[in-house]
Amino acid sequence: MATDRSEKLRVGVLFGGRSAEHEVSLASAAGIMASLDGARCEIVPLLVTREGRWLLLPRPDAPEEEGREVFLPAAPGGGALRFPEGGEATAVDVFFPIIHGSFGEDGTLQGFLELADAPFVGSGCLSSALSMDKGAAKAVLRAAGLPTLPSVTITLARWEAGPEEAMAEAAAEVGFPLFVKPAALGSSVGVRRLEDSGGLAGAVAHALEYDNKVLVEEDAQGREFECAVLEDPEGGPLLASPLAEIRSQRGWYDYEAKYTPGLTDILIPAPLPEAVADRVRAHARAAFTALGCSGLARVDFFYRESSGEIHLNELNTLPGFTPLSAYPKMIEAAGISYPAMLDRLIACARARWERGRARNFRRPG
Repeated sequence: MATDRSEKLRVGVLFGGRSAEHEVSLASAAGIMASLDGARCEIVPLLVTREGRWLLLPRPDAPEEEGREVFLPAAPGGGALRFPEGGEATAVDVFFPIIHGSFGEDGTLQGFLELADAPFVGSGCLSSALSMDKGAAKAVLRAAGLPTLPSVTITLARWEAGPEEAMAEAAAEVGFPLFVKPAALGSSVGVRRLEDSGGLAGAVAHALEYDNKVLVEEDAQGREFECAVLEDPEGGPLLASPLAEIRSQRGWYDYEAKYTPGLTDILIPAPLPEAVADRVRAHARAAFTALGCSGLARVDFFYRESSGEIHLNELNTLPGFTPLSAYPKMIEAAGISYPAMLDRLIACARARWERGRARNFRRPG
């Protein structure tokens, strides 16, 4: 590992990607690379272009044109990047994938890194895939006894077979107002809110431009909260942070509200009775465990003050790390600085990789 080459840990930061959240990933990666301890870490910047090419950049802020194309073969003992020309390998001790959306946090990249026997930050293949698919995640969360909102899943095949029947079920099971979302995308990309059935067909068709599965879900019409969960590399209790309340000036927390300064107020700690906040944190830890997550997660909730109901909205295994993102702010409110959080996540990744290597994949004898 790193001690054979130098005392610095080589951290491969994977960013960019092919999804609609490419720009968000660039901003998240910039924050991470600026905050890694340069005295202890050597950054290996890896840009995945919109076309899917892997480029090794000469420095974190280098443009795409200066990148050198690489690929990642299986390399027991740690990942390794090798140039197609057969040049010298660039070894990486741990990967920090911060590619949001499809082909980044949906289990595909995590499975690839697992196949390459490479340590990486965050959840594994199965947990990432489950958490990314909102319909599948809700099924697991409901089975675990966690409160979720009424929802209906519409696949592309079902939509093409009979959109009227699919819309009728959604209206009957969910009711209005409601949200229509691509099942496996983040940052509110492709999401529409509807007050009545007038725009339902257009909203589903729009969401199907981003995914082959769509979630139609009840509008909670409650206050929106988030909780940051952070694992302990030593196996201690999960940290569930002080809560953040999201107050958007746009009516709901859409893409512009998330990434445009001044459009959203994030209150940390959230103004909530402590008993309610404790319930939310308990649900966040339970969701993290139910979905088999590792390292980190941001768990989103709605709270209806009139009834006292708490509804778990979704769990994000690779939340945003931009200057406007709530996850690092919540962890900081828990007493852990941004650089210390990154150190802890890297330690969790390496500890999980070491535990995985202890498994016996071969039949005795």
